[in-house]
Amino acid sequence: MARVFEVNTPRGQETVNHVAPNGTVESAIRSLPFPGHPEIYSKKDVEKENELAEIDFYNGKTREGLDVVLIPKTYSTSPGINLHAVNLPVGMSYLSYAEGHTAKSHSSNDKIIAKYKQTIPTHFTYSPSILGYYHLSRFLDTGHVEPAIVRTMDVTAHKPLADLGKAKAMGSNNRKQWTELRALDEAHNNPTLYIEDGKQLYGALQANPTGEESYPHLSDLGGAGAFAASAEFCKVTSSNPLKLECIDASGKLNQVAVQQIVQIKDLSDMVLMDFIMSQADRFSGNMHCQKIYMWIDNGVLKHKARKSDPAKAAEPAKQIPPEAVLINRMILKDNDAGLISGNSAKSYHLLEKISHIDPKTYNRLLDLQGELQKPEVAQWYQTELLFTATDFNTVKNNVDQAVGILSDRKDKGLFLDASLGVALGLDEEKE
Repeated sequence: MARVFEVNTPRGQETVNHVAPNGTVESAIRSLPFPGHPEIYSKKDVEKENELAEIDFYNGKTREGLDVVLIPKTYSTSPGINLHAVNLPVGMSYLSYAEGHTAKSHSSNDKIIAKYKQTIPTHFTYSPSILGYYHLSRFLDTGHVEPAIVRTMDVTAHKPLADLGKAKAMGSNNRKQWTELRALDEAHNNPTLYIEDGKQLYGALQANPTGEESYPHLSDLGGAGAFAASAEFCKVTSSNPLKLECIDASGKLNQVAVQQIVQIKDLSDMVLMDFIMSQADRFSGNMHCQKIYMWIDNGVLKHKARKSDPAKAAEPAKQIPPEAVLINRMILKDNDAGLISGNSAKSYHLLEKISHIDPKTYNRLLDLQGELQKPEVAQWYQTELLFTATDFNTVKNNVDQAVGILSDRKDKGLFLDASLGVALGLDEEKE
């Protein structure tokens, strides 16, 4: 099998080097933007990518001066490393702090700012999937996926964290995966997660969303079948056009109607993205949301995320008008099980069941189909997002199928009405 990642292959719009304790030079690589479409990335995206690239795994500090500590993730099946921002006690080593903080719960003074995941060959963990979701979400302009970059890590420095993951694993599945990863570190020759000289792992470093919560009810469902039968998805499949009174008698946004349209859009967008990326593990608790305020200001629909820190939650109060409504908006944060093992959205025919989609999402999907025909786009996926040729063809074929499924039903049961802006006849503020 050919090696996937060779350090001498030109890639990325920017590479920031970091030196591990034993002198190994690690690389943080900001991928080039989707060919011909730099406009799909926001200023905030670029800022977050730069922040990720600047992170030193060993002596790092955040821009606020907090210490960055790497802690193995021990409370879910797939192994990865959470990057915590903390005030490290004087005299305490990074590993000592990690040993005492592997549990899921942590104090408000200990924030997870990013996650690092490499591929696990025998499990639903594939770092190109993480990168693919980020850039797909920007092209479709939906999905609320945090920025991600390519990152290498010295194997010698990773081993004690893998040992800690094995020792602290909270469940047999997590322990099994950490054990496998630790054995892979010992051999360090598998091309899906080690660079060509075997001295470093490579994977995806992704910003962690702030204020994320499990999506009410949906995150408790077990499997795609339960999701397909849920009351929430039934609204997405309803054969009637959306006719919701989004403005109440006083001229303010109606919270219930706004929430319903946003949820329908979020769910149809999620099904489309998961169909394209061949996602195998969305419906096992991997559905999340964040609270956002929405209001109308001079004919423009505006929104702002609610601060998760209670101390800071009061700060922007003056920026949020009293008539704003608070809703749940979906975020896609567990995207590492794409392209490798099944496709739940396809197996359960979820895309065929959708009756409502955002017109912008639909039109962007048609644009994407055209872009994927270009050889430079195929090359970009493989060089910048670490896809194999097979991965790219999977995405390309899935997009072709998605276009076929949706376009055949347009005006015949598929309504392009899952948009709050369309429902209100207003422009929506860009994030």
